[in-house]
Amino acid sequence: MLLGCERQAGGSCVDPREWSLILFTVLTQASVGAFLFTLWFEQRSKETAARQAYQRLHGVLIPVMIVALLASLGHLGRPMQALSSLGNLGTSWLSREIFFTGGFFVLLVLMVLLKRNDGVRRVLAWLTGLAGVAAVISMAMIYHMSIMPAWQGYGTFVAFGGTTFFLGAALAAVVLLGRAYQDQARDLRSLAWTAVVVALIEAALVPLQMAALAGGSEAAQATAALLAGPYAWLVILRWALALIVGVVVLLAAIRRLAMQQVPGSLFYVACLAILVSEIAGRYLFYATAVPLGIG
Repeated sequence: MLLGCERQAGGSCVDPREWSLILFTVLTQASVGAFLFTLWFEQRSKETAARQAYQRLHGVLIPVMIVALLASLGHLGRPMQALSSLGNLGTSWLSREIFFTGGFFVLLVLMVLLKRNDGVRRVLAWLTGLAGVAAVISMAMIYHMSIMPAWQGYGTFVAFGGTTFFLGAALAAVVLLGRAYQDQARDLRSLAWTAVVVALIEAALVPLQMAALAGGSEAAQATAALLAGPYAWLVILRWALALIVGVVVLLAAIRRLAMQQVPGSLFYVACLAILVSEIAGRYLFYATAVPLGIG
């Protein structure tokens, strides 16, 4: 089991500092996804109890984002470098990631503090959503522009978008379970179906990504060999958790919702499986990336 080892030339594994990036990217993307779902739900529901449930979710996202931001500091080493890099917004995707991620967090906090002012809160909600989307896009562009063939192309956008909406939907569902309201079943059903569809699309693209890597440069072929060889067990575990546990349990939850039941335990199981699956997937993202010139 290749966990917690140092990256080697001619092979690949995760540098200890990259565990910080795993936590940062997964938790931030899940938070953005969960927030975007509440933005959607608020447009179709005028119920006071529903709005309170969404505000409760926003409050939960704040500590999740704090953990994500603290994890990112573990990778930077010198936090002040992040502030100094903001002067490169026009040319650097890393600077944009820092700016938009920080903006998402600050706007989220302001939304919670000003939740009683509906007009201001609505404006902040849209700004927060836009900042979140920009943060995820900026994250993906950092890797897309790298020297790692495994990170170039659509695969990185699929992975980061998948986490945003797959884990984001699961996170939103378990938090919304905590407060009963009239549209709860409809919201939970929307979250479950979205998660199922996103997972199936992402899984369907895996063979295409593997074929592209296998037919690419030596570095790309080295990544494909790692995924099919020493990391095959983790690939299988990742998709078993996502599909056999996550998707199947969510489909069971949808069936229960159709019977006018709120299957809280099923959503909790699905969310845990999806969380572990996404962490495993992000580990593979870093562990199997081989730079050009090495293969």
